[in-house]
Amino acid sequence: MVYAIIGGVIVLIILICVIMVLAYKNKYNFLYIKVKEADNNLDILLQKKEEILLKIVPILEDAKIKDIPEVIKLKSKRIDHHELYQELMDMTTDILKIIDDYEDKLDFDKLDNLIDKLNENENDLRAALKYYNDNGEEIIYLSHKFPTNLIKIFSHYQDIETYKLKKRETFEVLKH
Repeated sequence: MVYAIIGGVIVLIILICVIMVLAYKNKYNFLYIKVKEADNNLDILLQKKEEILLKIVPILEDAKIKDIPEVIKLKSKRIDHHELYQELMDMTTDILKIIDDYEDKLDFDKLDNLIDKLNENENDLRAALKYYNDNGEEIIYLSHKFPTNLIKIFSHYQDIETYKLKKRETFEVLKH
């Protein structure tokens, strides 16, 4: 009788451990799915941002403005999303500074719509980055606490690199 009780307790402990492992493994899987979804959204939003910047550059060139940053197809450079995000943010800042500095030379009939699209894209991008970072930070948190760090090791999960969000400089680009 005593052996049956001890055996039942051992089976119960093993069952609880298996349930915990499966629950944490499912949590990891769910977080990785959310990060992958956010990464796909970021890819689309970064591509749209690049397209908007490529449409703004000819308008600046038509106004005979010098020192326009070269907006090239960054995708062809084979850089990851983190580098692409940094590059596009730097280009956006440079272009908006030029627009602010040469406001009197520019054709705002074409430019206003593109600036609105750029601002809308910026808001969507910030939301997608926050979603990505929140889920990535949750993965990092789980990978540093017991027992989920053991599940990470045995399941070969990778840490997620979160984005360093850059705050865009504000420029007074007036509606014309």
